[in-house]
Amino acid sequence: MTTNIVVGLQTQNTISLAPYGAAEDVGALLGLVKGGISIEHDTTAQEIMVDQYLGPIDIITTAESLTIKTTLAEATLANLAAAFGAQAPEQDVLNLTTAADNFYTLYINVKGAQSKKRKYTFWKCKVKGKTSQAYKRDGETVADIEFNVLVDTSKSADSRFGKVEDLD
Repeated sequence: MTTNIVVGLQTQNTISLAPYGAAEDVGALLGLVKGGISIEHDTTAQEIMVDQYLGPIDIITTAESLTIKTTLAEATLANLAAAFGAQAPEQDVLNLTTAADNFYTLYINVKGAQSKKRKYTFWKCKVKGKTSQAYKRDGETVADIEFNVLVDTSKSADSRFGKVEDLD
């Protein structure tokens, strides 16, 4: 069934950054993206070995991480502030300083299977400490942005990072 194959982003795709715990409509839209949005989940596991067997008898997850990466195509001062983890610009000035120690809730809306809309909600995120931007003669000025998704201890164990919903 080809309706379950998702190809490309939809024109209505959005990525919003809200203060930690705030609703999506309170957040700031980060504008258009270039190259899509990458959601990377990684686990570290420890194999349990005993002398009586040649192979592991169990594998226990010892660490887990979730990272969101995208490239912001709209090089506004507000988007650059988000990429740097800095305070929002005041008028037409973005002060570059040590990143603020802020947590955010990240909302991503993209195309889902069966012509539905898919919404990702990541409860507690922090801008990762590495960003880049380039001003090139023959290319767009873009800003890379990465978020570490942290465990939200106020949520249940089965949704500690966030949730994914398919909406009509």
